[in-house]
Order: sequence, then C-alpha cells, then structure tokens
Amino acid sequence: MKKIPELKNLLFENILSESLKFIPPIEDSYINTYPEFILFFKNINIISKHDLVISSHFVYGWMPTIIELKFQYMEDVLKSLNKAKNGVILTIVELELLKNSINNSLVGLSKLLHFINPSDYAIWDSRIYRYTTDKKSSYGIGNTQLYLNYLLKLNKIESHKGFDKIKKNISADFNYEITSKRIIELLMFEADKRNHKKLG
Repeated sequence: MKKIPELKNLLFENILSESLKFIPPIEDSYINTYPEFILFFKNINIISKHDLVISSHFVYGWMPTIIELKFQYMEDVLKSLNKAKNGVILTIVELELLKNSINNSLVGLSKLLHFINPSDYAIWDSRIYRYTTDKKSSYGIGNTQLYLNYLLKLNKIESHKGFDKIKKNISADFNYEITSKRIIELLMFEADKRNHKKLG
C-alpha cells in the first residue's frame, strides 16, 4: 500500500502568516472568471449530463490539458455530483468513479467540485500539493484519500477562533463572495507562486 503524503504545512499558523503577505492579483483571468463559474452552478438545481459536459469543459479552460469524458457510468456520476452539490462529502469510491470519468484527474475534479459546492470542496492542484507536502514532484497528487484528508485539514483551519479575522481581511480584496476554503487555497497558491515562479 502506497504511503499517503503528510499535509504538514497545512496549519492555521501558516495560513495566518500567508494572509499577512497576501497581495490580490490584478487583472488575473483566474480571479475574474471565478465568480462566473460559481454562478453557473448556483443557478442549477439538479446537475444534468448537459451541465456536466459544459462545466467540465470550462473547468479545463483553467488547465493546460484537453478533457476526455467517459460516459459509461453517467447515472452514478451525476448522482455523486448532485450529492456534492447538496453538501455531502463524497466517499473514496465516489471520488474515484468521478476522477476516472472526468479525464482521470483529481485536480480537474477538485475544481469542478469546488464550483459545484465552494463551501465544502476546495481546489487541489500542483501548487497546493507542493505547498502542503513540501514535495518537489507531483507524484501522489491523484490520491483521493489525500484529497479527503486535505478537506478535513481545511475544516480544522476554518473552525480556528482566529480564522474569521483572516476571512474578513482577505474578503475585503474581492468584489464577490469568497468562501473560507477558497481563501485558504488562494493564500497557499499565491504563497507557492511567490516561492516558486515555475512549477516542477
């Protein structure tokens, strides 16, 4: 059994430190398109196959890869996505099915889940993986148990008594509502960008 990397840097103290150094990106396409993606799912009650096809392609507009969707288990895929939309944290089995059906990428899936439910799911990518684990390569980034561990750690930081002040300060830099998980992820992303100009 492969050892799951430890998310050793994902601590409230680190997030507090990053919040003090945070400079909001200016004219950043990711920042400016973000609320539109959130709005797409806010206006949908039940996610359909059509919604999945459209949204998975706009999510991959944020990524350097072309998407390949597999439709064999569409009923189960849609059932899981709608569970996530309604606040259910998916199991490893459900995450694996979604990952395998949507380009076999946990990174892409995490972005889709975040846009579907930004309060309960967070974006997981190479910069976040490197920030949280100190690993130089992205080997292991696709581990669904690690992603669930990541969400649990984020929940712990959100519930810290000092987090409300961080959220208030960072939220003031945006002209749209931003969830706690997005704030923590963004702080780590920007910190890694400062420390490592290029991924790899």
